[in-house]
Amino acid sequence: MGGLFLFYVQMKRFILIPLVLLVCSLSFVSCRKNGESGEMRYIKETGFVFGTTYHITYRYDRSLESEMLERLRAYDNSLSTYNKNSVISKINRNEDVELDSFFVTVYNKAKEFYELSGHRFDITIKPLSRLWKFGGDTPDTISVELYDEILAKVDSVREFIGFDKTRIENNRLVKDDERICLEAAALAEGYGIDVAASVFDDYGVSDYMVEIGGEMHIKGLNPNGRKWRVSIDRPDDKSNELTRTSQTLINVTNCAISTSGSYRQFYRTADGRRLQHTIDPRVGRPVEHGMLSVTIVGPNTMTTDAISTSCMVIGPDSAMQFVESFEDVEAYMIYEDETGNRKELFSDGFRELLN
Repeated sequence: MGGLFLFYVQMKRFILIPLVLLVCSLSFVSCRKNGESGEMRYIKETGFVFGTTYHITYRYDRSLESEMLERLRAYDNSLSTYNKNSVISKINRNEDVELDSFFVTVYNKAKEFYELSGHRFDITIKPLSRLWKFGGDTPDTISVELYDEILAKVDSVREFIGFDKTRIENNRLVKDDERICLEAAALAEGYGIDVAASVFDDYGVSDYMVEIGGEMHIKGLNPNGRKWRVSIDRPDDKSNELTRTSQTLINVTNCAISTSGSYRQFYRTADGRRLQHTIDPRVGRPVEHGMLSVTIVGPNTMTTDAISTSCMVIGPDSAMQFVESFEDVEAYMIYEDETGNRKELFSDGFRELLN
């Protein structure tokens, strides 16, 4: 890929597993070279994008992988904070840059969810994530002294946290404080999957599955002529990409799926306090409720991404009520109660996907 795609997936990596990738018969799948055409059949391709893997399966007469990656190059140049020349990177450096349609779409969706979530969903949260040591170099433990030092700085950092301190004017992003720094991964990853899926829609593909970093956009039927069967990981903080196990299976079509989880991105203080990477921007601290994972099924991946992230901040007491405020959205949540017992929450429509 030449290093073109460098989004880093923190909350949703390898959560959902399309079972067709594991068990489908090779007689149904053709791995053709880019540009090679032929009879209509299912094509399966994998690769590396956004700092993680992608898996695509679709029914067409030739490979569309190069067309998908070309569109994602343009997307990367807009919203990747790991691309120094992207629009969002220039904004974070306070450079004058004209906004493109990708950025404007994500910004407007971020504004919508900032308001709907009661300011719990906030793409200006990046300085707080840095302060709390979350990211690629997250430690296993921190000293009590360092925890107290971080806590003492929270209020000063919160001075330049808040989506309402930004706005678009004359196709430029205006920030009330130059220290404001954007991190749109909680939307941008999901929207990137929608962008990839749009290529298949443009070519009239009626059956496909696009999965990037555990999130999916699905249409039509799988190679066996059935709905796509998807496994949701069991939230286990001791698991990894090779040892993860399935919590449940769902059968879906014509939808997007996102899962957010706190069980792999956390560290502990020396006195045993567990700090998960989900931060409530209203108070500037990691949340302390027991939500472990949230899986959302909805119309597009940008929306399911935003809802699952918001629910991780809201917590188990009110998250399902938040989900029910949306049309055509279903949810499955796993959390620990005050005594440490693991429990589940289902929306009514999600139960139907289990059959």
